[in-house]
Formats: sequence, C-alpha cells, structure tokens
Amino acid sequence: MTDCLRSMTGFGSGSCEAGNVRVKVELRSVNHRYLKVACHLPDSFSSLQGQIDSYLKEKIERGSLSVSIQLQETDEGADNCGFEQIKRNYDRLCALRDEMAPGQEVKISDAILLQGQNGLGYKVDEESDGLLMNALEDAVAEMRQMQQNEGERLLEEFNRILDCIDKGIGQLEEALPGAMKWLGERFQERIRQWVEPTGVDLVSQDLAREIGILAERSDITEELTRLRGHLIEYRKVILDGGRVGRRLDFLTQEMFREANTMASKLPRHDLAHTVVEIKVQVDRLREQTQNIE
Repeated sequence: MTDCLRSMTGFGSGSCEAGNVRVKVELRSVNHRYLKVACHLPDSFSSLQGQIDSYLKEKIERGSLSVSIQLQETDEGADNCGFEQIKRNYDRLCALRDEMAPGQEVKISDAILLQGQNGLGYKVDEESDGLLMNALEDAVAEMRQMQQNEGERLLEEFNRILDCIDKGIGQLEEALPGAMKWLGERFQERIRQWVEPTGVDLVSQDLAREIGILAERSDITEELTRLRGHLIEYRKVILDGGRVGRRLDFLTQEMFREANTMASKLPRHDLAHTVVEIKVQVDRLREQTQNIE
C-alpha cells in the first residue's frame, strides 16, 4: 500500500471552545533538514510542552514548525469576566499610584495591558488541556492535508523533470556508438601526427592499445547506466510515497555526480550540450526535492 507524498511547506489552524474560553492553534511549516519545533505557549499551558512536542514528532518527521497557541475569551463571557477584571486592574493601578507616585496619570490602556499579561479570568484545568490538544489535532490535520496537496503538485513536476532527463539519456545512448567511433578515429589521427615527425615506427598493436586507453577515458556508458538506475529508483520512491525526502536527496546528489562526470569526459560539444541540459534538469529536481518531507 502506497502512502502519499508530502511537502514540508504548509499551514493549519484549529480551535475548540467550551464555556467562555476558546483555544486557538496555528501551525506553520517550512523546509528544514530535521524536525525543528518553535512553540509559543501561554504560561497557563506550559505543562503541556512535552506532550505537544511528542505529538508533533509522532505526526511529522521533517520541517521547521512554528506553533502559536492562544487562549481567548468568547463574547459570551467577556462582559462578565474581562470587563470586570479590567476594572479591578485599573483600581489596583490607582492604589499603587497613590502610594508610590501621587498625581501621576493612570490610563485605561495600562489596565488593559495588565489584563493581557495576567491572562484570562478562566482557570486552566484538564478540560482546557483537552481543548488545546483537540485544537492541535485539527491544526495538524489541516496542515497535513495542505502538505499532501502540495506533494501531489510536486509529484507532477517531478515526473515532468524525470521525463526530460530520461529523454536526454536516450539521446546520449543513441549517439554514443557513433561518438566513440569518431573519437577513436580522432585519437588515431592525433597519434600519427605526434609520431610521424619523430621518425619512430608505431606498431599497429601499440596504436590500438593507446587508442583504446584514450577512448576508455571518454566512455560514459557506465555513467549513463548508473544515471538511468537512479532515475528508475527515484520514480519508484515517489510512487511509493511516504516520508522519503532524505532518500530522494541522496538520489539527486548521485544523479548530479554522474552528470558532472559525463560533462568532464565527453569531448564532443554537441553531446556536451545534452549533458549540460541533463545537469540543469537534475539541479531543478534537487531543488524541488528539498521540499519533500
């Protein structure tokens, strides 16, 4: 059974409420070599840090995650709780002003700011902890769906790039026998040009051996075979899906290494252009692969 391919880029949000309190969770994820979680928790939920980290590690393997959690009052309880609390904060600030700095102005905004620092007039308990985890589950589910949708689009792009590379490999395989024949004739002529002025007689067997050695250095048959093998494996991996980002990273590195080797060995400019195009496509593939979890 195949699993879906997912991008590391995504966003998700979830919220749950009970009584006069609402817990809202937002997740943002971008590319990263490993799993990195930055969680912004209200102090009242600090005891859940370990549980949240464990849940995210279970659901997500790679990516840089930013987790934002907000504890909010609903409109139903705002008049009965928030407004009264702000009034009490204002009275406390006035009393503190009279004791320490008589005559200094106390602003309503100061009382509202103090309210934000103190948090809600709602006691956090097991019920609110459950609200947080439920909201987190909803946010993760929404983000994973977005990552799956992006993974499907990347899959189409992967197949397009792989087809371009496959086409280039086919062109090289078709042209290689003629290229090696041309190369052997070119080496034979060069060797004769070097030897004739010296007056040295070159035995045909020695000439054939030297031509064979030079031609072997320019033969890219093994590189083409390995590159095609990596291409087949890449297609298989993305078809199977799942958390395959690291494996795909390795395959694209190997593809690029083979393409570099071919570029350094081929002397014919027309075939070199084909190799350069393969390198360009492999580089595009490597760049897109870095988005995969």
